[in-house]
Amino acid sequence: MPRLENWLKKLGLPVDTALVPLMCLQTTFFTPWLPPDTCLRMSRLTVWLMAIDNVLDAPEAPGSPGPDWPTARVDAWHRILDGHDDGSGDPVARALAEIMRDVGGSGRPELVAAWRESMHQTLTGMRFEHETARTAATGGTAPRLADYLRHGAWSIGVEQQVTALWALLDEPGPAGRLPVLRTALHEAAIAIRLLNDLRGHHREQAEGKPDALALGLTEREAYERADAGLESCLRALAPLTAAGYGSAVALERVVIWHARMYHRFDPVRPRRTAAPPLPGSTAPAPPVPRPKEAPPMGTEQEVLDAVASGGTYDTAELADLFDRLEPVDTAFLIGTWRGGAFEHTSENAALLAKMRWYGKRFVDADHVEPLLCRDEDGTVHSYTERGLASLREVVHRGKQSTAMVYDQLPVIDHFRRLTDDVLLCVMDKKGDPEDFYFHLTRVPEPELRT
Repeated sequence: MPRLENWLKKLGLPVDTALVPLMCLQTTFFTPWLPPDTCLRMSRLTVWLMAIDNVLDAPEAPGSPGPDWPTARVDAWHRILDGHDDGSGDPVARALAEIMRDVGGSGRPELVAAWRESMHQTLTGMRFEHETARTAATGGTAPRLADYLRHGAWSIGVEQQVTALWALLDEPGPAGRLPVLRTALHEAAIAIRLLNDLRGHHREQAEGKPDALALGLTEREAYERADAGLESCLRALAPLTAAGYGSAVALERVVIWHARMYHRFDPVRPRRTAAPPLPGSTAPAPPVPRPKEAPPMGTEQEVLDAVASGGTYDTAELADLFDRLEPVDTAFLIGTWRGGAFEHTSENAALLAKMRWYGKRFVDADHVEPLLCRDEDGTVHSYTERGLASLREVVHRGKQSTAMVYDQLPVIDHFRRLTDDVLLCVMDKKGDPEDFYFHLTRVPEPELRT
């Protein structure tokens, strides 16, 4: 805390020093296994994000050359992120250049690139918020809710914190997990933005700033949308956090910290008396597993890693694992599941890719929608031209289990439990000598409505 406060004062950043303990505590909550120097780097980034928010909230500060000066400063910060440090006397620019050296020197180019992209998006989002506030103050048109949430997810700062942590972690093979991690992170960022708006609505209303509530969401809708986003994020992370990957554990703890913080108080006004808690879950944080120093070696965990990353896996090993796993019953299957393949070259894999296959929905034993697919706009629908399916008890390779039998096709899908939320599956197609292995991951219904 003293080192962060000294850094803040030395540069003259416009951040209340009363926030220093909060910034340091949150970083050590995110990644308590990291050394103090790394935590300090993360805390500097969080302070910087608050500094630029304060700069853009005070356009009439002494020395401001005119109403367009924030745009010029934001453009300068973009240039620093692109590697063009012009030695500016702007304290915020100097701090950003130092943070760039901290994160950029990690030796993880793909992760540094993800962080820099998120930082550019932060600046874009904050400029959007500044401009919409100016427009609202002059009686102009308010932004659409979808545009506000897209920019608001960028400007809330969660993605920037998490991607910086990924770059600073010493974790093997993170690139393959990035698709799942980034999807979960974006869902979390939107949810945290909504919680921020719920907690700070009256303050932002008094300051003339639009937020999700002012743009059409009711409080209940915002609560429910935030809860659904957090649940979807944490469920997607579950296979990776169970494996102890520091990247997933850090994201999970960032999400929990921010959700609990906004449930209790408005961090923009740390000295104000805390308001009553927001509705919703404030469950305690889970224990921190020891981060993995090497990729997991067991077949089950390797397959879970392939599921999480969308990667491929050897068919012979999948067959051996399938025979060792436990069967499932009908009640276990009820719900919606997101699917994926372990290979992408076979005729079956190519057909599913062409259909934009999303997964399956098990309504009951006599009503299964086996081919949930996505439209071009991403909307999930049930593709029924190949018929529906039913669930029946079938003995396959020596084990009786609930299987999915197509109503109109000579195809049976067999399932085995990999975890409570992940299934290893094989398609048994009459006349096809090769088994087609795929996976299903349980998803909450709200994901299909977004």
